[in-house]
Amino acid sequence: MKVKQQPHDFEVEELSRLKPGVQGPFALYRLHKQGMGTLEAVVALCRAWKVPRRAVAFAGLKDRYGRTAQCVSIRSGPQRNFEGRGFRLNYLGRSLRPAVRGTVAGNRFRIVLRDLCDEQAACVAERALAAEAHGVPDYFDDQRFGSLRGTNGEFVARALLDGDAQKALRLAIASPSRADRSKMKRRRRLLQRKWGDWKALARELDGGTEQRICRRLAEGAAFEEAYALVDETLRSLHLAAFQSFLFNRMLRAAVGDGPQHLGVAGPYVFCEADRADLRELSFPLASRDAPADAALDAVLQADGLTRQTLSALPFRPGFRGALFIPRELAVGEPEPDDLNAGRRKLALHFTLRPGSYATMLIKRCTFGF
Repeated sequence: MKVKQQPHDFEVEELSRLKPGVQGPFALYRLHKQGMGTLEAVVALCRAWKVPRRAVAFAGLKDRYGRTAQCVSIRSGPQRNFEGRGFRLNYLGRSLRPAVRGTVAGNRFRIVLRDLCDEQAACVAERALAAEAHGVPDYFDDQRFGSLRGTNGEFVARALLDGDAQKALRLAIASPSRADRSKMKRRRRLLQRKWGDWKALARELDGGTEQRICRRLAEGAAFEEAYALVDETLRSLHLAAFQSFLFNRMLRAAVGDGPQHLGVAGPYVFCEADRADLRELSFPLASRDAPADAALDAVLQADGLTRQTLSALPFRPGFRGALFIPRELAVGEPEPDDLNAGRRKLALHFTLRPGSYATMLIKRCTFGF
């Protein structure tokens, strides 16, 4: 089975609650992209328009490997379109509010699964209908753990909680991965190779945040101050990754035994039958302000953490349900696969609530393949 064999096999459209108008301090745009991440597109746009990064807001990161559309806002942004390499921006109008997480109503997906045999295509269709009827465990999927690439599974936030700011910084900026683009990989390898020689790194790095960090360290700055120079969005992702890891452990324990799909931060365990006990269940996200909860306390204790330990970092409080239900589900008929001779392809159309992962539904429909 193959997913995302070509970009238009994976399409996602963000459904925004924001209604463009003619007044407001924020300009709203539709960001269409392919083959790049949301942050990459935003950074390229800020460079082209000379817009401060802090002026740009969006509700979430969309998948790099596919065709995606999402709402972006820019405070005092220009009333025009923009065409960049791998992305384009269409001006929609003005708004009184920026594009943030609370402004998303959901996400609409079209996904084509390829390289299936007849039995697999029938199985996917059957499992998709079962998911619509019974729900899918609402794990955070591998995309949430991008900051683990190159770190051998070590979380930046965990290093911060342990009081090791140098390790956190090294994991954040000096951990090269095969998934990195070539320029990023060269920069991270240089940092890894010359870690500690801040003057040399400040000379050799070609601009950017890493060079500013090395200059401050060469001037005697503490590692805590240096880490604070990392892009604010990336720092928030470091916190979210560890918080999501703890949530997944709570959910996995609640699901219990079942078919599994391996993930970068632990397996995803699925339930094949109706689980009424999970339908109304939700877990608090780990934070200083999380309410008393036996499941959260258990995973914190297993990790050697306490509520007091969590207070050292600004984890965002909240709750997440145990299950999600795919809405407006439509399963296409199996067709000959034009990219894989003798095999079948199958299209799935559905809508998910904000924060749920379409790839988790795919995992639920294809485990064992």
